[in-house]
Amino acid sequence: MLKPQTANPPKKEIFVPGDKSISHRSVLFSSLAKGSSEILGFLEGEDPLCTMSCFQALGVGFEKKGPGNYFVTSPGKFGLRVPEKILDFGNAGTGIRLSAGLLAGLPQMEAILTGDVSLCKRPMARILDPLNAMGADVKSVENNGRAPLQIKGKQLSNYQYESPIASAQIKSALVFAALSSGIQIEYAEKELSRDHTENMIRFLGGNIEYKTPLHFILKPPFSFEGTKFVIPGDLSSASFFIVFALCAKGEPVLIKNVGLNPSRIGIIQVLRSMNGKIEILSPRQECGEDIGDLLVYPSKLKRTTITEDLIPSIIDEIPILTIAGLFSEGGFKISKAEELRAKESDRIQSMVSNLERLGVSVNESQDGYEFGELSEIKSCAIETFMDHRIAMSFAILSKLTNVNLSFDDTSWVDTSFPGFFDILKSF
Repeated sequence: MLKPQTANPPKKEIFVPGDKSISHRSVLFSSLAKGSSEILGFLEGEDPLCTMSCFQALGVGFEKKGPGNYFVTSPGKFGLRVPEKILDFGNAGTGIRLSAGLLAGLPQMEAILTGDVSLCKRPMARILDPLNAMGADVKSVENNGRAPLQIKGKQLSNYQYESPIASAQIKSALVFAALSSGIQIEYAEKELSRDHTENMIRFLGGNIEYKTPLHFILKPPFSFEGTKFVIPGDLSSASFFIVFALCAKGEPVLIKNVGLNPSRIGIIQVLRSMNGKIEILSPRQECGEDIGDLLVYPSKLKRTTITEDLIPSIIDEIPILTIAGLFSEGGFKISKAEELRAKESDRIQSMVSNLERLGVSVNESQDGYEFGELSEIKSCAIETFMDHRIAMSFAILSKLTNVNLSFDDTSWVDTSFPGFFDILKSF
C-alpha cells in the first residue's frame, strides 16, 4: 500500500469554512422570514454567494458585517419580487434546485434560473416532475430536462411523494415549494438523506410529524420570523483534512467546530471501519444541528465494506474516501453509488480516469469502481473536470506522497472551500 512521504508534522489545529448545504438554506429561510435575520459562519464560496446574489435580485437585502457574518432584511415570501434579470446560480446545484422549489410555490413569481456550463449539464427532471405534479409550472427552457429553468409561480396543492432515490435536494425542493405555497406535504424516502432543511424548520418552530425516520408530514401554517442562523464548519470540507491527518506521519490534527449531523457522518463511520482513529470532542448543538471538534490521529488504514445504506450520507465524500483507499491495506471498493454520475462531473468516470493516469489498475462499473492494494503511483496530469472535489482530493494525494501532480484548473475549489490551498500549504 502507499506510504505517505510527509516530513513535517501536521499543524495541530485548523478550522474549515461554514457548511455549504446549511449556508444555502440560511439564505432561503431568511428570505422566507419577513423582517430581520443574522447569519453567522456563512460559507463565502462561489456557490452560496451565487444563491445570495439571486435572492438579492428578488428583493432581499444582505449586508455584510464581517467575515461570514450577514444582516438580512426580507419583505417575506409574499414580498419577493419578479427579478429583472435571469437568476444565475453559477455552479450551485443545491442553490438552483432548492430555489426552483421555493419560487414555484409563489403565485406572483416569474423567473428564469440558470447556471454555468457544468450546472446546465446536471439533471433537473428529478425535481421538475414532482414539482409539476404539485401543480407547479416549471419547465426546462431547452426541453432537455436541464437548466435553464423557466418558472411561473402557482398556488400549489397538498402533495404526497415517495422519492425513488435518497436525495436531500429533491426533498428540500418539494419542502420549499410547500413552505412558499402554504400547503401540506407528505414525503418518504428509502434511505435517510441529509435533513438540514427539516432541522431548520423545527428550529424555526415549524410542524413536522414523523411516521418513521424516513417518512414525515409537514403541515401549515408557516409563519417564520427572522432569527440568528449559526452555521457550523462543513464536514464535507473537513473530510479532506480528516483523510490527510489519518494518512500523514506526524501529530494528531484537531479540526474545530464541525457540523456532525447524523445524516452526514457516514464519512466518519467508514473511516473508523477502515481503522481510522477519530475522536469527537465537545459535542453541542446550534440551530438544530449537532456540532463538535474532531481529533484525528495518524492510522494504518485497511479495506472495508461500504454498505448501500451509507451511500447517501457519503456521496460527496467518495472522491476523498477513494484517496484514503490508496493508502489502505487491501485497496478500496465503492458500489451502489450511481448517483455519483450526476454530480458536478460524472465522478465515477472522473475518478477512474485520473486513477488510471496514476498507474492504478481500476475496475469500473456503472455504480462504482474497485482497485487493489498498491505500493506506488506515478507523476501525471490530473484533469479536474470542472469539479472542486476532484481537484481537492488529488491535491491531498499529491501532498501526502510528494508525487508531483499537475492540474488543468483548480479554480473550481473556490465554489466550496476558499482557502483550501492555504491550509494545505501549512502542513
